[in-house]
Amino acid sequence: MCNFEHFRVIIMIEISGFSFTTAELVLLFGFLLMFFIQLFYQILIATFTLSGRKKEKQISFPSVSIIVPSRNYEENLRELIPSLIEQDYPDFEVVVVDDCSTDGTEWYLAELKLQSDKLKTSRIIQETDFPNALAITIGIRAASKEWLVFLNPLCRVTGKTWLKSFTEELHPKTEVVFGFVKYTNPAGSMRKFIRRENFDSFILYGAARYLGLAMPVSDMNIAYKREEFLSRRGFAAVLDSPFSENELYLNKIATRENSVYAFNRATAISYYGDADWYDGMNFKKKQLLLRKKFTFGQTMYVWISALSRFGFDASMLALLILSPWRFWVLGIWLVKIIHELIWGIVAMKRVGERNIFPLLLVTRSVMPFFNGVIMIGQLFTSQKRKGK
Repeated sequence: MCNFEHFRVIIMIEISGFSFTTAELVLLFGFLLMFFIQLFYQILIATFTLSGRKKEKQISFPSVSIIVPSRNYEENLRELIPSLIEQDYPDFEVVVVDDCSTDGTEWYLAELKLQSDKLKTSRIIQETDFPNALAITIGIRAASKEWLVFLNPLCRVTGKTWLKSFTEELHPKTEVVFGFVKYTNPAGSMRKFIRRENFDSFILYGAARYLGLAMPVSDMNIAYKREEFLSRRGFAAVLDSPFSENELYLNKIATRENSVYAFNRATAISYYGDADWYDGMNFKKKQLLLRKKFTFGQTMYVWISALSRFGFDASMLALLILSPWRFWVLGIWLVKIIHELIWGIVAMKRVGERNIFPLLLVTRSVMPFFNGVIMIGQLFTSQKRKGK
């Protein structure tokens, strides 16, 4: 009977005088590959952050209809609508669609119409399968101006010059404008989470425009042309899902050439809704459902960003444990973090945000796991609905 001693073979590979085990070399290659992918994304974000068209000497202000669909938001309309009517702008109107409200919305709007010829109203009295799409479409039909800007009753504008600043982005070749929404003021346990996610999505999606992959972030503070909407038969091409019709429409028509991301504090608006756990989960679920409607290129852009970040963090931790090249690994990590912080802070200042970093760096690392859990939950939910 023969006894064989246990033995282990370690293959060493020498490159330029440095020796590596096979495991170290694989980890190092993966680490550097993920680093350069992340660096590419950061360069795109830096380019986006520094972007901004030079103001023309003579700006022509196009006519604008501000459309506000509302259901039982009388108190919020009392705060929002007067600030819209008082905008310092030559040719605009405010169109409020009362979507089956049961509070005092109808009477408030009727009273306000007597005081201002800038206000138009429409009223829906019957529920439908696509209530949001119907309310928006009725508002567009009631509108009479060239450009359509969309808000909801929980939005607040920055002052009387907000609309004028926003329309400075409406150039002749522009068909789509994405404006920034600040979740600075909501109350609730998920307020900071929503703020960081919204900010991160805006700069990531805005940077994608340079690859021809413009993507919508929100259904608020967005704009497109009325005649283009009507000539394309409106939401007819995107009504397979009873949610996010405006974002899906923009996702269908937006290109690198015809879209603009209004990335400055003068055009940003504030959101004053609740942000508790329920609102935070709905925010994330809607975001993930919208991504399911993305094109293959858009989906790959988002997934490569998330997976390369996860791969970078995982390979870095493995190298710190297994490799003697710890200081080199930490140096590369530090370069990446400094780069993210610099451009993140610059972007934050541009839109008037605050206290986003450094916690956003932690959020970015754990978000792939969080998204995975929610996506699995959505999968099981959809299967249960199909089984019924």
